[in-house]
Amino acid sequence: MGMAMETEEESATEQEQEMIELGNLSYHVVESIFSKIPLKSLVQLKIVSKTWRNSITNIRIFYPPTTSTGLIFFLKHNSYQESIFLKLHDQPQKKLSQFCTLHSSSTHNFPYLIDSCNGLLLYASLNNEFWNYHISSPVLDQYVTLPLSHHILRPACSSLVFDGWNHEFQIICFFWEEVDFDAQMMNCIVFSSELWNWRESQLRILNSELLLQDGFLRGQCYSSSVFSGEKLYWIWSLCLLVYDSKGEFFTLFPLPRNHSGKKSRKGVYSQLLWEAAGLIQFCDPVKSGFFIWSFRGKSNNFDLWRLNHFIRLNDLINDQDIRLSMGNSIKPCAFNKDLQVLYLHVMPHTIVSCSFETREFVQVWSYCHARGEAEDCWICKIHPFVFTSVDLLAFNKLRPLDY
Repeated sequence: MGMAMETEEESATEQEQEMIELGNLSYHVVESIFSKIPLKSLVQLKIVSKTWRNSITNIRIFYPPTTSTGLIFFLKHNSYQESIFLKLHDQPQKKLSQFCTLHSSSTHNFPYLIDSCNGLLLYASLNNEFWNYHISSPVLDQYVTLPLSHHILRPACSSLVFDGWNHEFQIICFFWEEVDFDAQMMNCIVFSSELWNWRESQLRILNSELLLQDGFLRGQCYSSSVFSGEKLYWIWSLCLLVYDSKGEFFTLFPLPRNHSGKKSRKGVYSQLLWEAAGLIQFCDPVKSGFFIWSFRGKSNNFDLWRLNHFIRLNDLINDQDIRLSMGNSIKPCAFNKDLQVLYLHVMPHTIVSCSFETREFVQVWSYCHARGEAEDCWICKIHPFVFTSVDLLAFNKLRPLDY
């Protein structure tokens, strides 16, 4: 009897202590507050105390984070192209059906997917000897073809700029072989949906001497761009290239060195940029895994980058629920900041996720699993995609849409 009373007193004391730690707020109020905090911040708050950890764990179960950002896969079959759109979900437990759902898929004749930005897609095709770009709003099933752009003999890197709010988009194409080092200028063309034409310009490029460093290859500009805070970011060989859309100029910054002291350029196709917490993140592959850095944007090169994470591939390969071997080619393809999940493309047809919250790997999607059979096709591009309705008629009412 004495022990029972002692246990009840201890339990009451613990509950009283929990109430004090939570500011004497009712659980419903605490639940409401925590449910509105982004996942990354919630994970950090778990270390405050046992009470906070237990409360946040319970809230994570009943209020899983949601996201409007999914993935688009650009697949090439023998006779046609296909775009597959996946919606992504929280991954509190390892159950395949919870991680994503197929939103839609469509076949089309656009041979190249170039970029994705806030609900719009940029495709490209060849028209005789010139590039033709096409803007698509998949949620509303709209697309429009733009005027012919540059000649195919002028190699360029092209990106879509759309902030998701203003009724205007731009396409930026810079010509990596057309740099005037003495004048610190680079040729580019810019398409404006407001004027509905292409404008060729010579724009200033700061720190252009970095293009002359050993090992820099101008044609190495394969990764997807990121548009954030009125700036456009690319990985350009050994550098980060930043375009200021307001000032209309470029700036080059050196990419970080990994802990081996050597720059990892073998995985140039596998490098990835994304934005999280207002900072640009850079994923750099090495043989044993991925270094993840955040770009600080200071003028002093020692303050440019900060190492945030290192993801070991052995943890993925040794996972019993994911059948992989060292022979598989694995590269990062997208990051979802709402779910705090990095998505990896395991060649040829599988997507695996790595949770920054739990450090667990999960197989999210497989083409063979989804279609029930293997098919002679390959995934050419994977981009994040925001599921939002963007009406192309609002950009330029004088331009007819293509259906």
